[in-house]
Amino acid sequence: MALRALKSNPLRSALTMLGVVIGVFIVITTVSMGQGAKNFIYDQLTSFGFGANMVGIYGAPETEQRGLGMMAAMMKSSITWRDIEAIREGMPDLKAVAPAVMGSGEFRYGKKTYDTSFVVGSTEDYEALIKDIAAEGRFISPLDVAYRRRVVVIGQAVKDELFGTFPAVGEQVKLNGVTFRVIGVGKKMSSFFGMDLNEMCCIPITTAEDLFDTSEIMETWAVVRNIEEVPIAEQKIRKILLERHGEEDFQIRKATDMLERIDQTMGVLTMVISAIAAISLLVGSVGIMNIMLVSVTERIHEIGIRKSVGARKMDIFFQFLFESVSISLVGGIAGIAFSILVLFIIGKFVNIRLAPSLGAVMIGFFVSIMVGVVSGVYPAMRAARLDPVEALRG
Repeated sequence: MALRALKSNPLRSALTMLGVVIGVFIVITTVSMGQGAKNFIYDQLTSFGFGANMVGIYGAPETEQRGLGMMAAMMKSSITWRDIEAIREGMPDLKAVAPAVMGSGEFRYGKKTYDTSFVVGSTEDYEALIKDIAAEGRFISPLDVAYRRRVVVIGQAVKDELFGTFPAVGEQVKLNGVTFRVIGVGKKMSSFFGMDLNEMCCIPITTAEDLFDTSEIMETWAVVRNIEEVPIAEQKIRKILLERHGEEDFQIRKATDMLERIDQTMGVLTMVISAIAAISLLVGSVGIMNIMLVSVTERIHEIGIRKSVGARKMDIFFQFLFESVSISLVGGIAGIAFSILVLFIIGKFVNIRLAPSLGAVMIGFFVSIMVGVVSGVYPAMRAARLDPVEALRG
């Protein structure tokens, strides 16, 4: 009977459930997109080597980073190569200690040139961050670092521009006018927060100090063997640096802190947009209530006939309550289907895995039922309380 009542006025039913459709659609779509964006960021971090078993070391205190910004603070780093050596000697159990001196330069091979702002000076441990980073040739070795060799592992973009299809390993290129021998070519990688990793070129950290005329290390990642050892490693690194510097002019961050901040940011955005969706659901529930009140007024004669042939108050109450729930439930299902379709289309365009969140779908389904119940109780009670004689007169 409830479904027949909906079919009798299809346009009115569709307009009534529109608010529920929009509300459920917004809830599922925003939660799923937030989860998809978070997964995308996690994938990006993982592809660059970030994991829960890593500790980041920066050469500026947290207060200074807040005032100047991360990049500006790292440019005034207090960490040097000797600090890194002290950490490696004092903590031999670490899986890797990968420092990074960042710089830019112009590569030249014959008449061809390539400008990149992504030249990294590091050690052999940098390979622990990006597994199998060298697709051709080899990566930097400890001897390259010790003897300040002028060797370079060029990125795929640099290789394609300078050498095309010809092999690059063993060739000599000029970087900022200094001759380097190509010992390897990096594997093909995706972008990382807007940076094209295919432009990344790696040279020994000691060579980078000479090339860029700096002894300041912007960032260092220490990799522990087990996640449980991260707090202990953090304490030991802090102790070593405090003994060397005499003050805490540095900052140590766990990779998990970065992931937690991403979770918090995504959580706030999801809550804000979900609040907008809640307003839409509220509007939808008011619309359903108004239509059900109109329906009660229109069907007073029907109610009178049903009561005169023995229908109880509860029978009338549940009849109209089911109609209200049916409107809301159909609207919720339509909102779920619409959100799945939109997520599929957006995922194809932006090349991000967007799947409907099971939790969001369940919440949307449950909320659509609750909206129907809440908005249908009063009209159903009003219909059930009608006097049969007065209803027959109506």
